[in-house]
Amino acid sequence: MNAEEAQTFERLCNKSQEAFLLAIELYNRPTIKYRVEGCAFFLCNAWELLLKAFLIKREGNRSIYYANKIDRTISLDDCIKKVFTNKNDPLRKNLERIIELRNTSTHFVVEEFEGIYAPLLQACVENYDDKARELLGIEISDLIPENYLVLSVRRSLVDFEECRARYGSEVVNKMISLRSGVLSSDDMENNRRYACSYVAELRATKHKDADLTFRIDKSAEESVALIKQLVDPEDKYPYRTSHVVEMVNRRLEKSGINLFAGGEPKSKFTKNDFQLFAKVYDMKHDERYAHNTSMENEQPRYAYSQQAVDDILSIIRQDPSHVIDRLKSEAKTERSSSDSRPQEQGDSKREAYSHSGTQL
Repeated sequence: MNAEEAQTFERLCNKSQEAFLLAIELYNRPTIKYRVEGCAFFLCNAWELLLKAFLIKREGNRSIYYANKIDRTISLDDCIKKVFTNKNDPLRKNLERIIELRNTSTHFVVEEFEGIYAPLLQACVENYDDKARELLGIEISDLIPENYLVLSVRRSLVDFEECRARYGSEVVNKMISLRSGVLSSDDMENNRRYACSYVAELRATKHKDADLTFRIDKSAEESVALIKQLVDPEDKYPYRTSHVVEMVNRRLEKSGINLFAGGEPKSKFTKNDFQLFAKVYDMKHDERYAHNTSMENEQPRYAYSQQAVDDILSIIRQDPSHVIDRLKSEAKTERSSSDSRPQEQGDSKREAYSHSGTQL
């Protein structure tokens, strides 16, 4: 890049990050009702500036202008087509949906749209974080804590009959059409680069290191009840094996942690590595980590929870140089021993590898 290109590149990078932070801050403000529309506007702006900066870095200043209109820069749609050339890329499809939301927002958006678009906005935020790092070496976590990248989403079921009374049939029909088109795309199912959400759980436990504590007082004026609530497996177990592997690799790369096996560095955390964790820690039979989604008479097919990802990463961080070799050794020992191991022995194994207040 020449001096002029370098100056434009730097300005676009800075403005892109500012627009991204505005999108996050606007969405997470509890008093703002314009959060979905505002977040979409600023996310689109952030992406457009980011991709134009990348095109200048790759091809020079002329790449961001139309050939027949040298005074007009290309649109976000054109930037996306230049950088993400695969039409079926989940990231590209996600951006196209966010652009649709931005365009729709200029006409009319009701607050119930949040339940439809929130998973897409969350994926768009994570995709920006990844691509800013990959394309331009920008670490958003240098500007904002990583936990702030999780949008504060108000998730509730949409009562279409109530909406019909409030807005009329035309708006409700539009909402139903949008929900079907946005969230029911078969090829995008369970792909976190297209749509994703986070679920927080509170569970009663007798462990003393719990994050929240309470006690039951029978003489208190106000009463509480301990209940068990049915949980949608798709919410609690959002990942397939490939998604777990992808998430672990992303977090390892972001933390600058290198895995080793046999004394040699590994390029990636693989599906085989994940199967070692699943076997040694019996994850597939632990409801904290896995759920069998197969139908009757089908081969088992498991989905995994966010806790599975977090606990695998926590174990790796303790000893990235030897953890894979240790698991291979334990798996080999387990194969050579009796298939029936007492439950108490399995429980003691989980205790032995407790970490960060969580026990496997």
